[in-house]
Amino acid sequence: MAIKKILLILLCLTLIQSISAYTYLNIYVEETGEALFLGETNEQLSLPEGVEISKEEVKGTTQELTSKTGEVWSFSYSLNGAELYVILPKGAVIKNLNNGEISLEKEQFSIYAKESVEVEYTIEPVGESYLYIAIIVLIALIIFYIIKKKKTKSKKGNNPDKIKIVEGLLNDREKLIISEVKKAGKIKNSQLRKRCDIPKASFSRHLQELEKKNLIKRDGEGKNKIVSLG
Repeated sequence: MAIKKILLILLCLTLIQSISAYTYLNIYVEETGEALFLGETNEQLSLPEGVEISKEEVKGTTQELTSKTGEVWSFSYSLNGAELYVILPKGAVIKNLNNGEISLEKEQFSIYAKESVEVEYTIEPVGESYLYIAIIVLIALIIFYIIKKKKTKSKKGNNPDKIKIVEGLLNDREKLIISEVKKAGKIKNSQLRKRCDIPKASFSRHLQELEKKNLIKRDGEGKNKIVSLG
């Protein structure tokens, strides 16, 4: 009976210890491949060389966990029961990941994983990405400018064609007004009426009709209104 009680107590102690055991590790990987460990644990762990436990705090650096082949870096680490948070260097681009969840904060990738993580990545200069963005923006602006210029030319070139199409629908006075505006380019409202020698009331009505047809436009106020082709 006593042996059973002892075994039961030992089992309970083991369960309590396993439930209360914890290990949280933040691993900051530098561009050089060096990994900085910062974390907490209440367990006795086997850690890489250079990383130590002091008063339940994990601290230290190691280069045992990274390797490089050509331009591709590899980082691999596993620890039973541990929660791992791996922060890759700035400019890192993940090529392959075994186990873990990726997040991006302030242009820096990080990986959260339980017990093990294995990742392959390359490092691109941070300034290089900004250069690519600047080039793309510049190209977009050039394309926008070219399209806008073509549209402006197209609009300018459309006026004579538009007038020719609508000319058959104009009366003699309206044709005369269009002809005088063409000659002048821009002309005051009062000067145009004198040139056309059209009564004021009729002249105003003809201008309104031509404006509705978008053949002319008027800018300004009163006698100082300037008439030009629409």
